[in-house]
Amino acid sequence: MTHRSQARIFLVIILAFALGLRLLLWSQPLHEPANDEVEYITVARDLLEGRGWSFYEQYHWLRAPLYPLFLAASWRLAGDDNWPYATRALHLAALPNILLSVVSVYLAYALTIRLVNRQAALLAALIAAVLWTNATFASLYMSETLFTVLFQVGMLMLLHAADQQPASQRWLLLIAAGAALGLAALTRSLALLFLPIAALWLALQVSRRNPSGDVRHRLTATLLTATLFLLSAGMVIAPWTIRNYQAYGGFILIETGLSYNLWVFNEPHEDRDTIHRILEGISNPVERSNYATARGLERLREDPAILVRKLWPNWVFLARVKPIQDRFLMEHYVADVDLPLFVAALIFDDLLYLLITIGAIIGLAHAVRIRSTPSDQQFHQFCHLPVAPAALCLLWIGYAIATMLLTHGEARYRHFLFPTLIPYAAWTFTILTQRIACFERRRLLMIAPLVCIFLWTVLTAYPWAWAGENLARGSRALIGDAWMALGAPDRAMRAYLSALSVKATPDGWLRLGQAHLARGEIAQARIAYRAAWDASRAYFIASARLGDLERSLGNLDEARRAFAGYYADEQRVTDWSWRVLGQNPPSSLDVGDGLDFGYVGGVYPAEELQGVRARWSAGRALLRLGSAKTNTQALLTLRLAAPHPDRNVVPAHICVDGTCRSISLSADWRTCIFIFDIRDRPALTVEVHTPTFTAADGRRLGVLIDRTHLTTLIPGSE
Repeated sequence: MTHRSQARIFLVIILAFALGLRLLLWSQPLHEPANDEVEYITVARDLLEGRGWSFYEQYHWLRAPLYPLFLAASWRLAGDDNWPYATRALHLAALPNILLSVVSVYLAYALTIRLVNRQAALLAALIAAVLWTNATFASLYMSETLFTVLFQVGMLMLLHAADQQPASQRWLLLIAAGAALGLAALTRSLALLFLPIAALWLALQVSRRNPSGDVRHRLTATLLTATLFLLSAGMVIAPWTIRNYQAYGGFILIETGLSYNLWVFNEPHEDRDTIHRILEGISNPVERSNYATARGLERLREDPAILVRKLWPNWVFLARVKPIQDRFLMEHYVADVDLPLFVAALIFDDLLYLLITIGAIIGLAHAVRIRSTPSDQQFHQFCHLPVAPAALCLLWIGYAIATMLLTHGEARYRHFLFPTLIPYAAWTFTILTQRIACFERRRLLMIAPLVCIFLWTVLTAYPWAWAGENLARGSRALIGDAWMALGAPDRAMRAYLSALSVKATPDGWLRLGQAHLARGEIAQARIAYRAAWDASRAYFIASARLGDLERSLGNLDEARRAFAGYYADEQRVTDWSWRVLGQNPPSSLDVGDGLDFGYVGGVYPAEELQGVRARWSAGRALLRLGSAKTNTQALLTLRLAAPHPDRNVVPAHICVDGTCRSISLSADWRTCIFIFDIRDRPALTVEVHTPTFTAADGRRLGVLIDRTHLTTLIPGSE
């Protein structure tokens, strides 16, 4: 088997591993949207429902359009079950982004071959596969993954176009490079001003290829090359610019984030909420952008030194490790991060980030032609790094960092640097294991101050207390979970108490409550669950757990208060309870009475409707009812109404165990009775399928459900 065949096999294994890791992270319950995700999801929802870009008529900036369009398309492909932020369809909509993330791993391999050599390409692909930033962002509704893929494609095409190519092939590569980088700019406008920089680099490469040729011919070829590249990018961007002019009556090339940053991040006299309130009061994005730009420039004229003062803080914001919400894919960000996930992030996010950056600095510093004799070709093969590609990468890195330092720096923005850092880091690590003599002491000494500044920034800004606390708490909680799995709640309880002594968290109290329940200590479990509820009233899992316990004890008023919570989202309580609770369901269910959590799914929060407290379905409601444990017939009673504004009669299908009955509903309450054969099972699920209509608040509503009851008719034989 040849070396290249082996490399292909290893590459396939790495890509399969990357896909498996991303699917494993994605397979958790849908995470809570955070940061820019809320905006992207809302805009994608508007696009799907025909409201266009109306969100930005009341927001403080106009965003680049490509990722919302990509998310809307992904959501449409996944289907739409009508629950923003908590739906199966939204969860499935992340799968195209996950596939893009795997494509990005392959592109890291291909880009490393072009930037460095084949020896480092597999290692670069492995780094891109395991880097936790890449793996988690694959499941986030954020633009970073799409931008990375488009940027990698653009860079790859650009580098190949700079090689000696037949004219026709070079033009195609230039068009592809311009289109890809233009699309990258439509995803994140950070790439916009890099286009002329890349065009200048490209022009220099074309000029260098024929240094002794006719001057006029060289100049023509150089200008034609740069012009074709920029024209290709401009043709991609132009439709959005034209659309903005037609929609708003003014010029917005891509987005208005720069004008926002110009005001907000230059020490304004106003606080952030005031600025947002002012900007959101200006409905036209052009006028809003002009106003923000004027206020930002006014502040800079007052105090030009702001630009100098912000450089170091923005550098720290960019380089530091910050435990932000979207660092972990958590169903609720109050929840504890389990120890295996936390340790994986420490190794493959924090530590690997340090290694990538230091390795890339060393690799880029050595990206020069090594003097070698013909007899030393092996040394040349290992140590040689092409100069021109390294220069292009340095131009991107320098441009991106300078932009962030002068505008606004965030830790997640270094995501945009990894495509150019990883190949050179892979070269450094490969050389460490194969030919350490390639490293020049003089160059290492030259970059030592830069490496020291970087390390000092990261290590002094690192949240050491946070990491130590989570490691100590997580290890004790993991030991407790192991004892619970082994059926030793006494030992588990001691481990959970030790974890709580490190840090008292809602999940810590819930674990302790479960240990008490396993020991039969109901009163102590109730105290622990209430402590979890008191620790965070917005934590819907604590509300649901306490409500379920109070309901089982017969404390119905206390159960209603717990399920309702104070700040908990009732929709999330409903959805989580359906997934986790609902053991031993009753045979009679009053839907919407505040005690139905765990027994109803596919429904909205309860409302006072048509004289009763009931719930709207979202088109497919699920009801969990207790049944006899023997084969029998049962009488199912449902009280339903379908006050649709667009139709007088609404068809409905009632299904139990795959057996369905069809009925017609109207706006008035109707009590429907069905006879079903039920199998030997302690509980059954009733499905209510109906068409939906779109309400004024954007929900798609199916049928009102008031109550249901299951009655055994004929005892079955054993």
